[in-house]
Amino acid sequence: MINLPEILGFAGIGVVVIAYAPQIIHLRKEHCSAGISLKAYSLWCVSSALFLIHAVMIRDIVFSVVQLINLVAIIDITLLVKRYGGYVCLRHLQAQQGRTATRRTFSGARRYGG
Repeated sequence: MINLPEILGFAGIGVVVIAYAPQIIHLRKEHCSAGISLKAYSLWCVSSALFLIHAVMIRDIVFSVVQLINLVAIIDITLLVKRYGGYVCLRHLQAQQGRTATRRTFSGARRYGG
């Protein structure tokens, strides 16, 4: 029978899945790799692999499952970023242009369109 700590652990796994889903869906649908650091995801991949090995060794089922999910999601994101590296969707492109225009305006550049 599952006890309260395991229930909480599996609820945490659900949160992990919900957290990764928008990133993976956006990468797959829009082919947009804006703002994703391959260096960071590579380190997270190594970290998850080490945690997974540890979890298996101590026979912690919840920790093993969450690390397996982390590892699969991180590898999926990394492969998608490598595939679509440099591609930016319209929404992120507009956001980047807006930030650049704002920086120029506040740094003393002349404001246009008024």
